[in-house]
Amino acid sequence: MTSLIPNVQPITAILLIVTLNIGVVPALIIGSLSLIITNFYLGMGIWTIAQILAFAIIILLTGLLNKLPWKSLLLEVVLGFVLSLLYGLLVSAMLAPFFGIKQFWPYYLAGLSFDVMHGIGTVVFYVLLKKPLIKVFQRYQRIEKRE
Repeated sequence: MTSLIPNVQPITAILLIVTLNIGVVPALIIGSLSLIITNFYLGMGIWTIAQILAFAIIILLTGLLNKLPWKSLLLEVVLGFVLSLLYGLLVSAMLAPFFGIKQFWPYYLAGLSFDVMHGIGTVVFYVLLKKPLIKVFQRYQRIEKRE
């Protein structure tokens, strides 16, 4: 996805909201499909696999953390920020060998500002999208129960 501010898109927030409210499997499906479709549009490459794997790890971690008795918006947005940073670290770690990067940490730290922007964007989108998406999920569940 292209954005006005580099590396700021709603996908991470959406996947966290889906994972916490619907489950891991739907989030994995939505994450994989959205990345494949987006990368068809923006350009497919080895990074597509790294992005899918990184999001899968983020979703699985969120699913594990969802079993803990913590439910507060503050903790959820902190989780979103930290997992956004982890996503950037994972993608960088997976792609560095393919790009012939011998010094990983300078490579990673050079792009850390983009990961921080990703984290801030995730927090903002999470706060903006949580209630509307939960309403959509609840509405879908009511419709599904009637059928």
